[in-house]
Amino acid sequence: MVFVMAYTWEPKWEKYRVEVDGIILYTCRDKITGMIACPICIHAASTCLETEKRRPRDYTVENSFFFSPHDLIVHIREYHARGLNKKYLVSSEKKYKKLIK
Repeated sequence: MVFVMAYTWEPKWEKYRVEVDGIILYTCRDKITGMIACPICIHAASTCLETEKRRPRDYTVENSFFFSPHDLIVHIREYHARGLNKKYLVSSEKKYKKLIK
């Protein structure tokens, strides 16, 4: 018997409702592994929620997956809401420079 370890997988997404500390959001969860995807990083609106047909052309997908809803909320608070996302910082800096001129 031969076992092969895979470095990637093809997720089978399902809609998933997350509720933590009064925060409710909808995202994607893999049916097989149970991994929860960050709805901002993977653009859940087009990936599994079917609220948009496709991602914007300039949208860069990042793979951020979590085992628990709490970990997802921490990621969103720390990475997206507090500006630790480098793309967000660069974009904000350009907008700020335009305002100063």
